[in-house]
Amino acid sequence: MSAVRSANRFRLGFLIALSVALALGSFWVLEVIRKSGGNDAPDAPRVAPDYYVKNFTFVRMAKNRTARYNISGDVLTHLPMDDSYEITKPVIYNLSNNRPTMVMRSERALVNSDNSEVQMIDNVDVDRPASGSIQRFHLKSAYLLLLPDDDVMKTDTPVEMLMGTTILNGTGMVANNATRQLDLAHRVHGVFAPAVAR
Repeated sequence: MSAVRSANRFRLGFLIALSVALALGSFWVLEVIRKSGGNDAPDAPRVAPDYYVKNFTFVRMAKNRTARYNISGDVLTHLPMDDSYEITKPVIYNLSNNRPTMVMRSERALVNSDNSEVQMIDNVDVDRPASGSIQRFHLKSAYLLLLPDDDVMKTDTPVEMLMGTTILNGTGMVANNATRQLDLAHRVHGVFAPAVAR
């Protein structure tokens, strides 16, 4: 009886080993055919988004390990074609120790792969409250390119700005927040309130 059981176990073990060997062999043959087959074209780049995050907040740190700015939004979508990001309803807080926090909003934004460029698109609204000797700054535009590492904002579209009590309109702008320099390119129109006597 034990000899029959041993023979059955041997047959069962042999059949299992043979099945595993056939499965591995088939997998190997399919891989060889796939790699050396007629399809020499490289894999097509992925165009469709590969992941998204809802209700997110991203904090960018400066070299001295302090928070430089943060970005939040309704949806962040990763675009693998160029490793960029699209943000729905972005809100960007530009943080600074010596200036009031600037808040920037738009309908959507595009951020490049190394976060050095942020394109804010549609209903762009930038606001920095007054503080001490710094006047309130408010800007509206259809498009704004942010260069966060350089602390620069620029656009080729029309802008409407309020600086303290001064209203400025123009087309094309470069604003350097670090040097506090503002340039308007074309069709500039300003309304300057009279100085208040002290």
